[in-house]
Amino acid sequence: MSNPALQPFDISDYEGLRGLNYFEEDRVLQRILVKHAAGLQQDHARDMMQHVNGYGDLTGGILDELTIASHQEGKYGQIKAFDRTGNRIDEIEYCAEQQESRRISYEYGIVNLDFHPEWKHPFTTVHRMALAYLCNELGEGGVACPLAMTDGMILALKELGTEEQKELYLPLVAGPGSHSHFMCGQYVTERVGGSNVGANRTVARPLDNGKWLLTGEKWFCSNPGDLWVTTARIEGSDRIGMFLVPRLKEDGTKNGFQLLRKKDIIGSKGKLTAECIYEDLVAEPMGRVAHGLANIIRYVIKTSRMHVAVGGAGMGRRGLREAIAYTSVRTAYGKRIIDIPVNTLLLARMSVLQTAVELATFRAFRMEEEGDVMNALMTPLMKYCASVHSTWLIQKAMMLHGGNGILGDFSVLPRLLNDSIINETWEGAHPLIQEHALKAYHRPKIKRALGEWVERTVAAASDGATAQTASQLKQVWEEFSKYMDEHDHDFLDLNRQAICDRLYAIISVLLLLEEANYIPEAKPAYEVLDTELLPDGSAGHSSGYDYWKGRFERENIVFADMASGMMEMLVYGREAWARPDGVFASMEKMKGMIGLQGLLSE
Repeated sequence: MSNPALQPFDISDYEGLRGLNYFEEDRVLQRILVKHAAGLQQDHARDMMQHVNGYGDLTGGILDELTIASHQEGKYGQIKAFDRTGNRIDEIEYCAEQQESRRISYEYGIVNLDFHPEWKHPFTTVHRMALAYLCNELGEGGVACPLAMTDGMILALKELGTEEQKELYLPLVAGPGSHSHFMCGQYVTERVGGSNVGANRTVARPLDNGKWLLTGEKWFCSNPGDLWVTTARIEGSDRIGMFLVPRLKEDGTKNGFQLLRKKDIIGSKGKLTAECIYEDLVAEPMGRVAHGLANIIRYVIKTSRMHVAVGGAGMGRRGLREAIAYTSVRTAYGKRIIDIPVNTLLLARMSVLQTAVELATFRAFRMEEEGDVMNALMTPLMKYCASVHSTWLIQKAMMLHGGNGILGDFSVLPRLLNDSIINETWEGAHPLIQEHALKAYHRPKIKRALGEWVERTVAAASDGATAQTASQLKQVWEEFSKYMDEHDHDFLDLNRQAICDRLYAIISVLLLLEEANYIPEAKPAYEVLDTELLPDGSAGHSSGYDYWKGRFERENIVFADMASGMMEMLVYGREAWARPDGVFASMEKMKGMIGLQGLLSE
């Protein structure tokens, strides 16, 4: 007699999201990119979509497999301090799977597409960050953090580098065919503190040849590799300089640094983080030395904060999709888990929150690219909110898996959760980032721009399905504005977290209302955007303005429900009881919100 407990069951052949194209499964990202593409020339729009679609195939396929393989015990990077004859080399050895994962993404151009001769268009911020978003659906994976630091390095070299530095280093960190696949680092934090760069104790002394000699230590050296940016106090002053450090000096010998030990961190294990000592380290200034602190914030840390936001959005997306996929096939007490009302409610709320994060994060990127004054508010706000959201959402996804959610050999979620926690801590503790957002809000131009955004959106949404939500938003905004005007600085500073949370929720409702009332203008680019690149679940081939107008209008209905749901969570909390007259009391509306998250959930 066969053992009945070992017979096939509902998840015997469960594969999760394995093998899926992550871009084709993401209707929200598709919508964001279609709206972006509509403003481009036809060939640029088509090529961008094909490029992002191709990377979606890689992330759901070979890159997912390589990430799993490289995150096993015995596969993590190690410091190799000496070569076989005893020479100090301080190199990092990564497993073959990690190296291949980096190579594929680097050569695909996710950070350096504008250096590929076959790419004939601008490499827009939205395009670049869409690729980073898909990359982060694998978790940090040993690639996402190095990707962010390489992105910041490329920008700093473009904007601050001398012609000699550009000629020497850009081919190394961005050139097609380079052997250095995301091997840029950031060595800023010291044992006395991280966010407070001004407290650095490492000292920089000028040399006669225009270079500098650094002596000190760095406590968190992320992704030790071929080239890194670092900070140091200018000898005899309180100024902080930003410097460029190659691993090898001009004569080919190792520079004056030693990697002391590998950091034992709970996540982001695919890339190595170390402690480092500088002893007569030869460095080159990046930009004017006296402007070091301002420059590292403007070019390097700001870029990293954008990647923290997109990392939170990407990891949160993976967590949500894993939860939907699992609960759609797993049964309990005669029902699919997704059909048990309390779980439907949770998944619907997760869907609304994740959609809002994606919209807000990519709006921040658009503002950055367009030079919108609101970017000074949105970048720190999304660094904080997207990263916090992702940790909460992944933890909920784990609980929806039950015991299987905590098994690292069953699910990506345990690794994803740890990576998300690391992502929260990167580039500034929450109170510091909240302070930056609060300062930005108080700038007259930003405050005025935000108020005008609210007024404009409320006016456009005051009829039809969004009228009630628009009216509620107007009231909430007036109450928020009054609160901010009535209280002094010290009291507002005391409540900076709650203020940022409320402000982000207001912006989330704004964005969802915009989507609910979006009607596209006829543009030539729509003729080359078809359902082969952007599937909608229907049979046949469709493209053209009429197709996209119809698709947007169908999705707008769901966005109207999401705006109402976001407003309900803004007022009552994301885990409060569902209101009897609200959208979360309707199973049909909740299934619509979940269904917008991908084809698999239908």
